Amino acid sequence: MSTRDFISLRASLERAELQHALFRTALHSYLEALSGVEQHVLEPCAAKIGGRPPSVAPARRRLAEDPCEQSFAEARAGLKSALETTHEFIARELAGTVELREVVRLLEETAGSLQRRSSRQESRFLDVASGLERAAAREDLRELRQQILVQIQRITALVDEMRQENHQIIAELEREMHAYRRRLDEVEQAAQRDALTGLANRGSFERRAAEFIQAGVPFSLLLIDLNHFKMVNDKHGHLAGDELLRLFAARLKRQLRADDLAARWGGDEFVILLPCRLRDAMTRARFLEQALGGDYQFVLGGETLRLRIGVAMGLAEHREGESLEQLLQRADQALYQRKAER
Repeated sequence: MSTRDFISLRASLERAELQHALFRTALHSYLEALSGVEQHVLEPCAAKIGGRPPSVAPARRRLAEDPCEQSFAEARAGLKSALETTHEFIARELAGTVELREVVRLLEETAGSLQRRSSRQESRFLDVASGLERAAAREDLRELRQQILVQIQRITALVDEMRQENHQIIAELEREMHAYRRRLDEVEQAAQRDALTGLANRGSFERRAAEFIQAGVPFSLLLIDLNHFKMVNDKHGHLAGDELLRLFAARLKRQLRADDLAARWGGDEFVILLPCRLRDAMTRARFLEQALGGDYQFVLGGETLRLRIGVAMGLAEHREGESLEQLLQRADQALYQRKAER
């Protein structure tokens, strides 16, 4: 072997080492993408539903230590299993609250996108490895050098393409995870709201009241009932009754303070959690009675309806050691006493 050939071979091997370093950088980007799925999909989803998040960390570690065909396959299988588990958690814990097909579609697209890229990159690297093995079998120095240069060019092109693809993967994941988080927020909001009025639903109100009771925070409970609501339904129909409830809820929202919580309790009954003592709550109740009672007007079936509505209220302050059910019972008794007095 001449000195010139030796120097040329050494330079080729140095370039191969450089390209191997670039390959490790691209592999690191892929591993970071897997970590992003775990951090931004699996863990937040598990936190929202109170479950233990599935993990792709073991497969990710094996891939980092030995990026061979088997570890690539294990990483893909681990990712698929983790996303399927998350899908099952969502379907089981949130089933019946809202339509979840959009959430599932986002998960499937994310998994499919990563799997397609990982399979394509794995296949291309295996081709390069095979080419290097064939080159190593060459006995002729000139052919060996030529084969190494060809494989270096392939690795260079492949690493450049992977770098661009990994940037694209991360950007796509960010967009998909943003849509996913937004959809989960919508799911959470819908699960806490009354569909007709947009106020908090009964379950949401009970959870907030339980938090106040557990923390020992003073509060009062105001129960509201629309007078003669059944007559509205009987005379004008249930559509008119529903529209009246929506208008009443909208008027109620405008009277609430930031720390109040109003909910539809059922039918034409509403309940408000007032974070204050009874004396202040009584003042608030008198103000709300004046603001909520009165004329309501809306158009239904081309006809303008004008209805004068009164309200009955029952107020009670939470007592130490009292359950929410006991507090509601006292407020309900106060409400019907007010009705009997009229």
